[in-house]
Amino acid sequence: MVFRLSFAFTGALIAFCQAWMPTNHLVRWLYTDRGLPWGLPVATLLVPVYFQLGRVFQARVEDGGSGWWWLPFAWAVVNCLKFTSVAVRTPFAWVYRVIRRAKSRGPARRTRAAV
Repeated sequence: MVFRLSFAFTGALIAFCQAWMPTNHLVRWLYTDRGLPWGLPVATLLVPVYFQLGRVFQARVEDGGSGWWWLPFAWAVVNCLKFTSVAVRTPFAWVYRVIRRAKSRGPARRTRAAV
């Protein structure tokens, strides 16, 4: 019963995050055929941005600021990790799609020029 409820809660949380977090829309687009070439450049740009934002929010908390600064800190950490995974997974996804397309085309046909 506990596992079933935890799986249901996790599914609902993932659905909520996919629907309402704009960076998830960007990540989903980066894994499409049109967005795949942009995956590594976008991740290379956004990982340091979110990392620095996280450091700023962490400094606010450590300087005795409001405890609510933990919320934007967690948001920055999650997005930094999300785009780090995009940077790591994009080259593998690109190679996989190239191989899949080559297999779907079948064996290369020999032409007269190649003979």
